Formats: sequence, C-alpha cells, structure tokens
Amino acid sequence: MKVKMKSLLVAVSLLFAGAANAQTVQQGLSQLDGDQPSKAKATFESLVAAAPTAENQFYLGYYNLRVGHLDAAKAAFEKGLTIDAKNPLNAVGLAAIKVANHKVADAKVDFDKIIADTKSKNADVLFRIAEAYVMFYDVNNGEEANKGNNDPAEAIRLIDMIPEKTKVKELTVDMNTVKGDAYLIKNDGGPAVSAYEQANFKEKSAKLYTKIGIVYLRGKNYQYTVNAYQSAVETDSNYAPIYKRFGEYYNIFNRYKDASKYYRKYVSKAEASPTILLSTAKLLFLAKDYTGSMEFTSQAEAGGAKDNDIYRMKGYSFIELNKCQEGINNLEQMVKAGVKPYYLDNVYFAKGYQCLNNDSLAVHYFEQAAPLDTNNNHHLSIYSIRYKQKRYAHAADAAFKSIEWKAKKKLQATSGDWYNAALAYYFAAAYTPKTDSVNRVSLAMKGDTSFAKAIGINAKWPPFFLFRARTNNLIDYSGDKWLAAPYYEQYLTVIGALKAENSTTYKEKKDDTYEALRYLSGYYLTVSKDTVKAEDAIKKALEIKPEDPDGLKSMLPGATPATPAPKK
Repeated sequence: MKVKMKSLLVAVSLLFAGAANAQTVQQGLSQLDGDQPSKAKATFESLVAAAPTAENQFYLGYYNLRVGHLDAAKAAFEKGLTIDAKNPLNAVGLAAIKVANHKVADAKVDFDKIIADTKSKNADVLFRIAEAYVMFYDVNNGEEANKGNNDPAEAIRLIDMIPEKTKVKELTVDMNTVKGDAYLIKNDGGPAVSAYEQANFKEKSAKLYTKIGIVYLRGKNYQYTVNAYQSAVETDSNYAPIYKRFGEYYNIFNRYKDASKYYRKYVSKAEASPTILLSTAKLLFLAKDYTGSMEFTSQAEAGGAKDNDIYRMKGYSFIELNKCQEGINNLEQMVKAGVKPYYLDNVYFAKGYQCLNNDSLAVHYFEQAAPLDTNNNHHLSIYSIRYKQKRYAHAADAAFKSIEWKAKKKLQATSGDWYNAALAYYFAAAYTPKTDSVNRVSLAMKGDTSFAKAIGINAKWPPFFLFRARTNNLIDYSGDKWLAAPYYEQYLTVIGALKAENSTTYKEKKDDTYEALRYLSGYYLTVSKDTVKAEDAIKKALEIKPEDPDGLKSMLPGATPATPAPKK
C-alpha cells in the first residue's frame, strides 16, 4: 500500500512539474511576443537552470533565434543535442539559423532529413520547421531585405501535413498562426485572415487581432484595420506591439501627433531596452517628433546601444530641428564609421548644407539622392537652389528632370511644373547678351513651348500669358514682328474675367497691366490700324499712369506731339 501511495505521489509531482514547465514556457513566449526580450531571456534561462533538459535548451535557443542572437542560439541548440540527441527540435533550431542567414536552400536539406528521420509523424517538428520558414520575414522591409529568408509555400505545405500525417488532427492556435503568417508573406489576404481567425476562435489574443489588422491594412481596408487593432487593445491592453501598429497606421495618414502618442505608449508597455528605444526613436522620427526621436536615441546610447544608426538618427533629427552643423557633424561621423550608406543620407546632407547656405554642396547631395529616392522629387529642390542662384539654364534642366520623374511615377505634370521650366528659360534668354542672338532666341523659344504647355493645362492664370508675351518679345529681337500681341491680349482677357468673377486667386499688378496696354497701343496703331482699340488701350493705360510717362497720348492721330523733357 505504501509503495502504491509513493508511486502515486511521484506521478502527481511529475504532472505538476510538467504543468509548471509548460506555464513557464508560455510565459516566456508571451514576453517575447510582447517585446519584452530581457524578461523572456530571464524566463528561459531560469527554466534551463531548474531543469537542463533538451526541450528547455530548445526554448532558450528559440529565444535567441527570435531576437537575432544567432551564436547564442547555436550554442543552446548544440547543448540540447548533447543532452538528448534523439530530441529533433534542437536539430530543427540549428537548421533554422541557416534560414536566418538567408540560406533557405541549405536549411531545406537539413529540414528534409529531419522530417525523413521522424517519418513525417512528429507534429512539433513539422510545426517548428514551418515556423522557421516564416519567422525571419519582416513585413516592414522590402523584398531585397527579405530575400532568401523565407519559404511561405513550404510552410503551408508542412502545416497542412500535420493533420494528415500525425496524431494531431486539428491545428492548434500556433499552427494556424504560422499558416496565416505564410499567407501574409504571399500577400494572400483572404486565407491569411481565415487562418488567423481560426486561431482566434480557439483562443482570442491581442497578437492575432494585431495580425488580422496588418492584413487589412495591406488591403487598404482601413476601417477593418482600426476595428481589429481596437479589438487587440480590448483583449490585452498590455500587449505592446499593438501600439506600434497603431502608430504606423496614423503615420500613413500624416496624423503625426497621434502616431507619436502611440509610439510613446508602445515604449511604456514594451521593455525599454536600448534596442527598442532606438527602434522607437526611428519611428518617432517618421512621425516628425524629432525632439522625441533625439530623446530616445540619447537614452538608447546611454543604455549602451552601439548601433551606428545612432549617428544617422542624430544627424537627421538635428537637421530637422535646424541644428544643421550638429547634424552634419553626426552624418560625417557616420561616414567615417563606415556605416552602410542609405539614399536618405544624401538627402539629409543636402538639407543640412542648404540650411548652412552652402548651395553647391546641397545641390551635389540632392543630385546623388535623386536617382535612388523613388518617393521624393529632389529635382524640385535643385530647381529652387539653381533659380535662387540665377543659374537659370541649370534650373530649367532641373525642372525638366522633375517632369520626367513624375512621368516615370505615372504622375501628371502640373501647369506649375511647366511654368517653372518656362520661367527659367525666359530668364536664361533675358540674361543672354543681345549680341548672342542665336542662343538668346533658342532659349526663349524653349520657354515659349513650356509656357504653351502650362497654358494648355491651366488657361486662367494671368502670369502664364504675361511671361509668354515677354518671352516672345525676346524671340522678336528686331521688334518688328509684334509676336507678343496675342499673349498680352489673352493676359488682359484673363484679368478681366477674374475681375468679373470677383476672384481673389490672383492680385493684379497695375504695372503689368500697363505694360500690356502700352504694347498693344502701338500694335493697334501700327499693325492692325484699329484706332478704336488703340484709343481704348491708351485710355486704360492713362488711368493707371495719368502722368503718361511714355507719351501715349501723342501716339493718337491728330494729337499734339509731346513736348520733350528739358535737358538737365
């Protein structure tokens, strides 16, 4: 009887020990999912210290794998194999390191051998291999960054094998989650949401609601995105990643204050490790919270962060805060440290030097950034600098490159785009010596073509016609073709229409109107021989300048010639 009782007590104690172990593992995984890596590390290390089993070594290695400590992961998995060579999970972990190192093909050889050795009957093996195929893909990175570190199709195949080949006939929460992740990588939103929802039916979690929201965000179903994110908060308000996702959502709509608020809340819920602080600094920078970005960057640095991106973040943020020399200094330190260059580095070098009034270096860096930055049209910045420098031919070239950039992005050029080019050509022609009539006329004709393009898009903006008239005056270098006449007439017509509409979009400049009336007075009298129009033009001109500085009255038939002003 005593023997039986003793055996029963041993069995019960083992049962409770197993339950406690499982609970501790789940706690560590939750901490890992909740961006609390130090807590997760302590949990898994205490697990190994209490029971140095092959399984516990696997979870310690798994933690290191997830946080990117690949050498520590390798050591943990290898130790697990020495404890129990028959436990296949540590072998899976070692192969998963190859996936992390963008060597999927090499990893697959190892994975296939492990599956063969376990006769495709071990559900944990199939699940963990499938997970490895999706673990290292980051939805926020481009395809190049994720190249060679995932195989979603193979992950789905392995998950689907589990109910067919093993004793597990219904997929668990974690298995459906991995399946959803695989479909998300494939950008197949419907099956991804379906898998996540199947997992959520079994066990509602903030993590799953967050993933569902990410799928909807990708599909631009914004209300569904918000609904899913709000469900995540309601399910577990301490789940830190949801606040980061909310911040990213508000960033899309340029609601930067809301984004910054959520990023800061993220740090309050996550573990404020140097890595997370620096990551949050980058997010705050995107939310245009430059002061917050500097604050968190400094905290990360004080906590021992050695990431060379610290130079970059300080450089960018200082420049945005108009502390441009400090910004340039940090960017130069970054270059000296041999940090891998990024196109935005050139953008911020350019902004910094522009702030310091070093226009030549600013243009140099904008020109370096322009071909690489597909999101921003830096040719406009180059145009502004060159125009300010009165290097009009270069400004015109930048304006045309800006139009070409838009065309490549399948964006329509605006009337303002063509006006920029036209105005630059006009001044380039005007500043060309009259003796160089060939280049002067050539530049003016390019300006005329550009003004025509601007007018074709918007025929209600007076300066387009005014400057086209002036440009034609340059083309008409002999002054006897009166090429500007139709454009001065159109200028006056547009001005009149705006007045009739009581429009406030354009404030008439009397000197410009006088210029048009003076020119047309001569045209009507000498070319069209229309004295009625001439008298009307002169009358209106004299209303603007009654002192008649150009002697317009004397131009009319029968008028007394103007008395020349006495010589001084």
